[in-house]
Formats: sequence, structure tokens, C-alpha cells
Amino acid sequence: MRRRIVWVLVMLLLGLTGAVGVYNGISEWSDPHTPLQQSVTVAVFLYGIAGLAGAYAVALRRHWSVWAAVAWGVCTTYAATVATIAYGGSDGSSGAALAAGSACVLIAAATIWGVRVSTAAGSR
Repeated sequence: MRRRIVWVLVMLLLGLTGAVGVYNGISEWSDPHTPLQQSVTVAVFLYGIAGLAGAYAVALRRHWSVWAAVAWGVCTTYAATVATIAYGGSDGSSGAALAAGSACVLIAAATIWGVRVSTAAGSR
């Protein structure tokens, strides 16, 4: 029962953030003004694709879903960390970027763990 709950939660997390990431990546493509802001938009689009792919792979309990979750985690961490500096202007401190990055690393680690647990052999 616990594995099923983890399975559903990681599917929802990857799927929802993936859908939002793809939507935001497409709709905000023309908004960024600096190369750093453009890199955040690219990272958002990439975590959208990785999230949707990961949710699909988790739904089918494929082992490559772990790699999709890793890619999702890397892109979300980059987007959150760099967005703080790229869009924060004079208010974007290195401490805020570190806090955003640290929070994303923890969430990504928990998600990757959940994907591994829910796609492990014998969890069907």
C-alpha cells in the first residue's frame, strides 16, 4: 500500500510540474531579455519535458524513469537557483539562490527515491 501511495505521488508531482513546465516554457519563450533569463526559460521547458516523460515512465514502471527524474531534478534545481538571480535584480541575493537550490535538491532527492521505490522489481 505504501509503494502505491509513493507511486501515485511521484506520478502526480512529475506530471503536474511537467505540464506546467512545458506550458510556461512555451508561453514565456519571448519574454526573457537577458541570456540568463533565457537559460531559465530553457530549463523550465526541459524540466517540463523530463517531468512528463518521467510521469509516463513511472506509470508504466519503467526503470529509465529514474533517469527522467534525475533530469527533472537537475533542471528544476537550475531553474530555481538561477531565476533568483536572473529575475531578482538587486533583491536577488546569493543566499536566496542557495536556499532555492537547496530546497529543490531535497525535493528532487525525495522524488528520485520515490521513483526508485515505485519502479523497483517486485513493486507491481
